[in-house]
Amino acid sequence: MKTLIITGTRPEIIKMAPVYAEFKKQKKWVEWCHTGQHDTLAEQTFRVFEIKPDYFFQRPEGNTLTELVSGLMVNIQSVLQKNEYDCVLVHGDTSSTLAGAMAAFYAQIPCIGHVEAGLRSGNLQHPFPEESNRTLVARIANLHFSPTEMAKEALLAEGIKPESVIVTGNTAIDAQKLLLDKGIINLEATNTVLVTAHRRENWLSIPTISEAIKKLINLKPELRFVLAVHPNPTVKQAVMDNLNGVENLSIVEPLDYLALQQTLASSVLTMTDSGGIQEEAPTYGTPVVILRETTERPEALNLGLSILAGADDSDRIVDAALTLLLQGKSEDCLNPYGKGDASALICKRVHEF
Repeated sequence: MKTLIITGTRPEIIKMAPVYAEFKKQKKWVEWCHTGQHDTLAEQTFRVFEIKPDYFFQRPEGNTLTELVSGLMVNIQSVLQKNEYDCVLVHGDTSSTLAGAMAAFYAQIPCIGHVEAGLRSGNLQHPFPEESNRTLVARIANLHFSPTEMAKEALLAEGIKPESVIVTGNTAIDAQKLLLDKGIINLEATNTVLVTAHRRENWLSIPTISEAIKKLINLKPELRFVLAVHPNPTVKQAVMDNLNGVENLSIVEPLDYLALQQTLASSVLTMTDSGGIQEEAPTYGTPVVILRETTERPEALNLGLSILAGADDSDRIVDAALTLLLQGKSEDCLNPYGKGDASALICKRVHEF
């Protein structure tokens, strides 16, 4: 059984690293193709997990999604032609996910496995283009590795065959477990609030998010805010225009994986539009203000670990933050997104195909 893992972004590397490690542990044949969709911190993230990908492309030229996806598909096709792969594994909902699944489908690869399958917001425009990407991949995948029962139910509602859907938990929790087992994450809480905002639909909302941060700093001067700013020049400029020189606020470059996990673990609160952080925060009991109108990860909402606040009303964001700060961190929180054994379940099912 020859398996190819395809990734394009840092979160995909993080979430597929435990799967790759499990394949290697079980001495299964596996290769890794990184498309270069996001090259920022990619090499550094591979080093964290001691992985050297077999294929590492540069990001295709062009600024449109059409140019990106078509360029990714051409590069992935060149890899698929080198070996007779039995299975291709893609993850999540990025342009690389769609390109990898489509290229594998056109190459008639027998098994296309979709890790983190079944997440749905119910709105093709939020998030864009991720909601459409993952919905399209579901139509051509043979194996759907769902992180939760709710994700499985979403797939079944779309007519996906029940026998092809396997609830595994989220591999992000497996990655965290690798770090925690090494004892390199300090779990002691500080007065830090971590803020990230990277989604395309929130780029125009940076002034509103910034206003919420300033209001919270005035209301809670004992807190220290850390804003990891998106590398997009327009976003960075908007952040600097609104927040440069504000006290009790550190504006930093995107955090590498280890730094992000340490900051998330020690924070009393995080404000984010990141899906990955929504999944990871419960491991450390850190509450989350979700800077989106919808989320495809409602399990933490249902447990009171997070609040949807949107990104267009600063008072709404502030109210959500104050509510969760009053609630505090959750002690002995069981992460609803997984137990840390997803990778073993994925490896087992792939080799039963």
